[in-house]
Amino acid sequence: MERETMSQAEWQVMRVLWANPGATSAQVIASLSQAYNWQGVTIKTLLGRLKNKFLVTAEKSGKKFQYFPLVSEDEQLRQSLESLQASVCNTKQVDLVRLLIETGQFSQTDLEQISQLALEKRDQAPERLICNCIPGQCTCGQHGGYYHG
Repeated sequence: MERETMSQAEWQVMRVLWANPGATSAQVIASLSQAYNWQGVTIKTLLGRLKNKFLVTAEKSGKKFQYFPLVSEDEQLRQSLESLQASVCNTKQVDLVRLLIETGQFSQTDLEQISQLALEKRDQAPERLICNCIPGQCTCGQHGGYYHG
């Protein structure tokens, strides 16, 4: 099942729940209100949206509700990446990877693992990628003159 996308604010709430499954709204509010200057009602609205998107569940515990993520952080990252990849020309996906490497924070071990993975993928990679866009939708140059001004 493909899940709905999350806003940046919803991501912040989910990060608290991934780190603290079963947190109450008061605990989520305590985690986020100072860093983002959000009111409690805003955070409760975000929790409600996440519940409506079937990304979290709420379980009554005494007088309070505990919130549990229904999707793991890895699953949500993968879904978000797949959605982004689907919106970018096959020939431009390397730009996403380059930008992530240029702007991201990585340890030496992380970069070694990335390098190793790239070497392994190279053996299976085609010599040239074929555009997956409809004519007029991208600037890769594979569509014979559509909007390449």
